[in-house]
Amino acid sequence: MKRKGNAAIILVVAFTALLGFTALALDIGNVYINKVKLSNALDAAALSACLELPENPSKASEIAYEYLEKNGIDPSRTTISISDDNKQVEIEGDLDVKYFFAKAIGLKGTKVYAKTRAAIGPVKSVKGGLRPFAVVAYDFSYGDRVTLKEDAGDGYHGNYGVVALGGFGANVFRINALYGYNGKISVGDLIDTEPGNMAGVVDDIRNYINADSYTFQNFNRDSRRLWTLPLVNTLEVEGRKKVLVVGFAEFFVEDVEKRSGKAEVTGRFIRYVRSGEIDFTLEDTGLYAAKLIR
Repeated sequence: MKRKGNAAIILVVAFTALLGFTALALDIGNVYINKVKLSNALDAAALSACLELPENPSKASEIAYEYLEKNGIDPSRTTISISDDNKQVEIEGDLDVKYFFAKAIGLKGTKVYAKTRAAIGPVKSVKGGLRPFAVVAYDFSYGDRVTLKEDAGDGYHGNYGVVALGGFGANVFRINALYGYNGKISVGDLIDTEPGNMAGVVDDIRNYINADSYTFQNFNRDSRRLWTLPLVNTLEVEGRKKVLVVGFAEFFVEDVEKRSGKAEVTGRFIRYVRSGEIDFTLEDTGLYAAKLIR
């Protein structure tokens, strides 16, 4: 009987220990889940903040705090820092996690901590949305008025700033001008110029643009007036020739004019963050992508 009693005691002790380890494992799992939640929220906030850089760092901080709150993170428990060049966002924060089962052994909870950093850098390649116009690379300033397509007579040997993306001819040009080229173009690629004034397509472009009432002083990211264009080494070529893509830039299209069969498109240069492959070694041309660099 004594041996049976000892066995029962051992079984109870072992079972109690097993329950304790199971409870501890559940609490540790809950800590891990909250750690991931905090880390993901900080990542999302940092990447969202990057969309306002480098032009509006104060708005970037506001957006980061909004994203943290939406994801259940107390903004007062976080710190947001933006680099002096307005191209990096760093966020750190902590979160209290209560224990459910470990309370039985006197443990109330713990604190999890996370830190992240996101940066914007020059876009190396663009997939989707590229418009079939090219601009010669230049050190533009925000708001500079730029001719995106020359009037007939103002170009060079039949070239007026139009490029062939994914095919040649007015129909391909029209689709790309209205909706953007759906292929991929990268820095270092050679693309063909598209000779001709393409004035017949300008009415469609103008109607498409004018359906958008945004202005340069007040526009959102969904504006159809925002165009991503390739920057090239030259447009002073005769006929259909290949030119080198050296970067990308974003423009807010202000005017699409057609006079006496001539067509001209003008816009303003902006610094802008969009989706795309990033390469920090490239020259800064004002179009950026964002990525986590923690």
